[in-house]
Amino acid sequence: MNPKHQEKIDELINSLAATMRTTAQRLYSSGAIDVDGYNPDDFVLARILVTAAIDQHRYDFAPPIKYRGDVANLKSF
Repeated sequence: MNPKHQEKIDELINSLAATMRTTAQRLYSSGAIDVDGYNPDDFVLARILVTAAIDQHRYDFAPPIKYRGDVANLKSF
C-alpha cells in the first residue's frame, strides 16, 4: 500500500476511535438507560454503547457523494 494512503487511513482510524470513545462515554452518562442493570463482566453494555455511537457517526467519515459507489462496491468484498 502507498505509505501516504496508509498514513491517512491511520489518521482516520485514530480520529474515529477518539470520536467513538467520547460518544460512548457521553451516552453512558446520558441517563437514557440504566447502566447499573448490566453486568460489567459482559460486553452487552459496551456493545450497546458502541453500536449507538456507530449509528450516530456513520456518516462523519464518509467520502463525498460522488465516491459512494466505490464504498458500495467495496462492501461486496
